[in-house]
Amino acid sequence: MMIFRLASVLALVLLLAPQPLRAEDTHTEGQIWLYGNVTGVITPAWAFTVMPGIRYELADNLEDAGGVTMYELFTGPMFTHRFGQLRLRLPLWYYYMGFPIKAKNDYFDSHNVELIPMLDYTWGNLTLSSRSIFHNKLYADNSVFTSDSQRNGYSLLLRQMLQVSWSLTSKVALTLADEVFLGLVEDGETNDLAKGEPFFEKRGFSMNRVYAGASVAIVPGVSVVPQYVLETHHDPDKDSELTRVRHYLFVTVNAAVNLF
Repeated sequence: MMIFRLASVLALVLLLAPQPLRAEDTHTEGQIWLYGNVTGVITPAWAFTVMPGIRYELADNLEDAGGVTMYELFTGPMFTHRFGQLRLRLPLWYYYMGFPIKAKNDYFDSHNVELIPMLDYTWGNLTLSSRSIFHNKLYADNSVFTSDSQRNGYSLLLRQMLQVSWSLTSKVALTLADEVFLGLVEDGETNDLAKGEPFFEKRGFSMNRVYAGASVAIVPGVSVVPQYVLETHHDPDKDSELTRVRHYLFVTVNAAVNLF
């Protein structure tokens, strides 16, 4: 029954996708995206997280596919507080992003700070969640930026996600979410050279992600979250024109360790 419901959700997402997402001339990729999340709970209010990630390309309709496309690392503290059925979580994380550029035999990377207010409201088997990521890019190293003043800059991206989760059992829940990427601040020195990841962010709507999957508790403190992700890229400088589509098999393994 759980598999049937999950398959139904995925089918609905694909059927509702607009026709341009399935156009043959749109740059379309298929990737595997993996996270390993280890959180040490220090007190009821404070925890510390280390979460490495990797993305690997399986298919590409316009270029040769294969290989790692991104390395990631999140780490830092998180504050948690409950107001009855409402839970507030507030991570402040360092975020490393590494980009192997296979076409140029090169490697770009960046250093970022993430402030991530998260609110969860539970009502019976239903949980409604809001996650806001304030993605502050402080340093971007690549072949386009040729001076320290260009590499040391600042841009701000807001990623706003709304999620609904439905618990089927005490161990299994279905999830469906949508996330919008909005550039708020561009770097003043480099915005005429290159904008958008892996460079500093563009101002305006640049990406959307739809997530559909499940959360499965394996043993106390350990869960696996497999999801399908439909990611569309848009150019804010061209009236949000669709530029790329990515399909991910996105799997996160979460482990929480009580340290008090």
